Amino acid sequence: MREHAQNRQRRARQAELAELADALAENERRFAYAEDALAIEQLVYERAALMCHYRALLRDVRGGEGPCPSG
Repeated sequence: MREHAQNRQRRARQAELAELADALAENERRFAYAEDALAIEQLVYERAALMCHYRALLRDVRGGEGPCPSG
């Protein structure tokens, strides 16, 4: 039973990673067309927050304690 729950949690984290990857792609699309300085700044901060969450989740999925490699 415990292994089944762990697999379910792992799949949920992987699904969340996919959602975050989609959000990052959308952020990049919006950034490419942003013209207003305030909108650009907001998108930069949004990307930083998304990347922070993505890397933390990736580290958790990989089961490591160390930092994720930059990419």
